Amino acid sequence: MSLRAAQSTREILKHLTSGPGASKLSSNVSKIALTFALKGKNESAGARHFLQENLPRIQYNNPNIEYEVTKVLDTTIKPTVAVHFANGTSKVIEIPKVQSNAIVDQVFAASA
Repeated sequence: MSLRAAQSTREILKHLTSGPGASKLSSNVSKIALTFALKGKNESAGARHFLQENLPRIQYNNPNIEYEVTKVLDTTIKPTVAVHFANGTSKVIEIPKVQSNAIVDQVFAASA
């Protein structure tokens, strides 16, 4: 069941506390920035699904992290996730044609 299909508060909480992304990130992560094309090629399909299904779980379980989502109209842009750290460094992960669960795995691997 997707988050959008959840009807009750209990179902929403169950969805947010289980599944891919329902874990704590490293304490040195300060921001996660997602950038993808709003329409166009299917390169951003995984990023759009990640935004709808996985990012809410990460946000719920990591409320101290800043989140930024940038949707662009330029269909030639490659979708990316940037993980920013407290020491000022960041790691950019290119995610064209990557499934949303794999994006979650890459974000958690980058934050370790």
